[in-house]
Amino acid sequence: MTQFLSRRTILFILSLLSLVSGLVAAQDNNESTALLRYADIHKNQVTFVYAGDIYLADINSGDARRLTSDIGFEAFPKFSRDGKRIAFSAEYTGTRQVYVMDIDGSNLKQLTWYNDVGPMPPRGGYDYRILDWSADNKNVLVRANRLPWGERMGQPYWVPVDGGMEQALAVPETGGGMLSPDGTKYVYTPIDREFRTWKRYQGGRAQNVWIYDLQNNTSQQITSHRATDHQPVWVGEDIYFISDRDYRLNLYKYNADGEPTKVTNHDRYDSLWASAGPEAIVYENGGHLWRFDPATKETKQLNIRITTNQENLMAQFKNVSDYIESGDISPDGQRVVLGVRGELFSVPAENGEIRNLSNTPNAREISANWSPNGRFVAYLSDQSGEYEVYIYDIKNKQHKRITEDGHIWRFNPVWSPDSQKLAFSDKNHVLWSVSIDGGKPQKLDQSSTNDIEHYRWSPDSRWLTYSKTENTGFSSIYVYDMNNKKAHKLSTAAYHDYEPVFDDSGQYLLFLSNRDYNLAFSAYEFNYLYVDATRVYAAQLTESTPPLYPYQSDEVQLDKKQDKDQDKNKDKNKDKNKDKNKDKNKDKDNSKKVKVNIDFTGINQRISVLPAAAGNYNGLQTAGDQVFVLKGEDRSQNLLLMSLKKDDKPKNVSKGVNNYRLAAQGEKILVRQGQNLSIIDAKAEQDNNGKKLDLTNLTLKIDPQTEWQQMYTDAWRILRDWFYDPNMHGMDWRAIKDKYQPMVDAATHRSDLDYILGEIAGEMNSGHIYVNSGDMPKVKRQENALLGAEFVKDDSGYFKITHIFAGENWNKDRLSPLTEAGVKAETGDYVLAINGHSTKNVANIYELLEHQANRTVTLTLNNKATQKDSWQAHVKTITSEGQLRYLNWVNERRAMVDKLSNGRIGYVHLPNTAIEGNRELFKQMLPQIGKDALIIDDRYNGGGFIPDRMIELLSRKTLNYWKRRNLDVNSMATPLIAHDGPKVMLTNGLSSSGGDALPYYFRKMNLGKIIGTRTWGGLIGISGNPGLADGGSVIASTFRFMDTEGNWAVENEGVAPDIEVIDRPELIAKGQDPTLERGVEELLKELKTNPRSTIQSPPEPTEF
Repeated sequence: MTQFLSRRTILFILSLLSLVSGLVAAQDNNESTALLRYADIHKNQVTFVYAGDIYLADINSGDARRLTSDIGFEAFPKFSRDGKRIAFSAEYTGTRQVYVMDIDGSNLKQLTWYNDVGPMPPRGGYDYRILDWSADNKNVLVRANRLPWGERMGQPYWVPVDGGMEQALAVPETGGGMLSPDGTKYVYTPIDREFRTWKRYQGGRAQNVWIYDLQNNTSQQITSHRATDHQPVWVGEDIYFISDRDYRLNLYKYNADGEPTKVTNHDRYDSLWASAGPEAIVYENGGHLWRFDPATKETKQLNIRITTNQENLMAQFKNVSDYIESGDISPDGQRVVLGVRGELFSVPAENGEIRNLSNTPNAREISANWSPNGRFVAYLSDQSGEYEVYIYDIKNKQHKRITEDGHIWRFNPVWSPDSQKLAFSDKNHVLWSVSIDGGKPQKLDQSSTNDIEHYRWSPDSRWLTYSKTENTGFSSIYVYDMNNKKAHKLSTAAYHDYEPVFDDSGQYLLFLSNRDYNLAFSAYEFNYLYVDATRVYAAQLTESTPPLYPYQSDEVQLDKKQDKDQDKNKDKNKDKNKDKNKDKNKDKDNSKKVKVNIDFTGINQRISVLPAAAGNYNGLQTAGDQVFVLKGEDRSQNLLLMSLKKDDKPKNVSKGVNNYRLAAQGEKILVRQGQNLSIIDAKAEQDNNGKKLDLTNLTLKIDPQTEWQQMYTDAWRILRDWFYDPNMHGMDWRAIKDKYQPMVDAATHRSDLDYILGEIAGEMNSGHIYVNSGDMPKVKRQENALLGAEFVKDDSGYFKITHIFAGENWNKDRLSPLTEAGVKAETGDYVLAINGHSTKNVANIYELLEHQANRTVTLTLNNKATQKDSWQAHVKTITSEGQLRYLNWVNERRAMVDKLSNGRIGYVHLPNTAIEGNRELFKQMLPQIGKDALIIDDRYNGGGFIPDRMIELLSRKTLNYWKRRNLDVNSMATPLIAHDGPKVMLTNGLSSSGGDALPYYFRKMNLGKIIGTRTWGGLIGISGNPGLADGGSVIASTFRFMDTEGNWAVENEGVAPDIEVIDRPELIAKGQDPTLERGVEELLKELKTNPRSTIQSPPEPTEF
């Protein structure tokens, strides 16, 4: 039962940290401490992040001392130009904000209060990234994520050190960057990719280095390589940057008159996070800090030693009830076995202690299943170095390894009813059976299309039934005969049949099947989809098997003597019924004597449907003559009960069930509802009758380093077994693991593991390989409030509203607080006070909105800077202005297109190809369907689904028109929503994933020109894989895009435009949009030669 409680797989590992005199050196005193990150340098000092805190070290002595100490993660320390202060970002107050302190750690001061975007996955990096200081040390240059297109894109802002509002630079978008020594120019990359786990990337998002002249508002692109050029820095008059144009990321010097000069030559690890001081550059390589001296051209590893108590590595007891990944219930329902953070636990239904059954500090146990006789627990463990099948003997408290040949990830061992055999499958799509008494596993079947994940035994343990995906995409049901060693296919090719299970009598095979074609019609057009396709079916296994729900008729009994005889037997029958449940084990023994026969001829004509309406079903199980099944969506399912004897409607067992497990004796059920586990009776109406498991004492002493070692191996295995290419893009995968192992050994913070996992994943040179954080030290998040407006400090001392973002106040995601009904506020008004606190008393208005998110605040407003005639507005605050900024940007583009084309051209922006993007396409296209031409803006499209449905809508053509009396003949056409006019699509390097596929399909369908720059180039997709022990994960890309001729396409290249237009930053800063303007220009040209056609009604017919 591998997916009982969560699709994440979980781990726990124990180890003990040795303490010497209360202190532990991070490495041997003669060695440099590893994993010092995000460093900056000033003369003979470096500051960096280690284990989530900021340190300062002397380069000459190597001695370091900690400047910050907090449970949150401090990031990007930067020296002021005079070397007296350090700016950094931290989470002290519940959100990430900008702080400054003296270099000895004193005089800490908070500079920002605008709500950050919140924790992002590692590939997103951090909001409030410190970039540099102004030449006069009065401002910190910060990258803040306040752009319209998503939480990971940022713009540079000045943050005054003495207090004040952040002020955006003219530069519209930035990755890493640095100011020139005199502060008049900014060298940077417009795109941010530094946190991405994709090495040797050459798609449309490959970074190039630009210089922006802040005084003259001009820009210059200074590199144009297909490889990555990023993290530019300025040392004196010279510019350096990191590039992988020679395979590994190394440091290069920019030459205005020729090719850049490579100044470092690291060939084993990539160089990361270059940062410059007045005399030198510091960067990371191979887990250590290095210094490059431009004057001497010398590169040297810094020998910095940290001695600390390593509190992040201390073994700690934690309640791990949030990390349950699998579970099963004992046959009698008295105990539950849980797979929790890599250990197996036996938990009592009500009374008794919680027992750790495995106690394997260096291994991970998953997929726990209790044997039908109650004697054993089967599970998977990687104790041997690969996942093998094991059993635990409850009676003798002994573990036994069953398989010896592990080399690939395995799934879910399932017991035979006689408790003698186990079926399991693996990532090579093979189905296996193995005896617990020894012997090699027997290969039963193999799929060429997908994993085999659902398999169940017959009551006599002879047959194994399972579902297997066919080339059509439909799933078919098979049964394997263990006696004759032969697989039989039961399904036809016509239907999607899955989740087969035998009933306890061995007479029926129940399964789920999609055989209903129920149309659900669109509210906007004549269109439909097929919903609620699934029902529960039962196949009679032989011709002699009685049909389900045979015909019954109540008739008058005419033989009175027979009636009396039957009455005499009633008392005898009552006595027999009393004894039925006395010996459950005896009943089980009897049930094992069931002999299952299958007559394959004509079996598809012996299928009956159970009395449950078509719907969305899963989790089919049986007990006696009872059938249990879940109905509904994943997070809101009802557990239903049906009978094989009575043709009654399904009865509710329990509501809000995520998943459940039926005890082997059929009388108890383990259910999960949200975070709660309960044991209920296997009967109807159990919503308030269950016994909630007490997991208060489900605690483990977790040694982080030991756990990280196992997770590192698991991540390596997951990438090995799930990546679409078994050759791993030519990588020696074992060598890659060994290469980064020393970094794992040196890890002291959970973020270190994320970084290392990103490094090994990046070696595969593939898109969509991601890392997600697990059990990270966290600060309790306390959101700051936003008002959907922009403000400036007026000379009066009050704050003036300079812009109010228009919202869609009927849409909860786009509420604009100052525009809601009953709120009187306009651009130009003054905010005199918030909750009675005068805004004159603060330099930054957001300081008064700290921790006020999603609350009603009282604003004192006036249209002049005085209290006289002021009024109060009660405003419900929000936590993010992202959607409002996005809506504002889209409306500005649409207005621009409307003006440039005199209303002839429509504009549609697609933020992604997921639910939101599909919704926006339909929502924006409908009111513009009558426009002569359309611009489809794919820029900043974050991807999501494969966009074939979207391109189908865009490619529709009118099939015919309909004449109605006194009405315009063009007003009624089939299909109703179709646009026959010319179109163009706009793209850039942020058109990603589904945003790559969309322009590819656009070109494939000959819908128009593509204008802009190359797209991201990420079309090796993801379909899910197991997680890691502590809730984190690595995501392996599992399928790769090919064209219809069988060639690789798009991946690591992108979709090239027909017309290249580069959006120069100085033009964007002026409010222009070069790519959009070119799109309008091209469509107006096309409309002159190829106008959108309309028709006139023919003459009225006079005769037929």
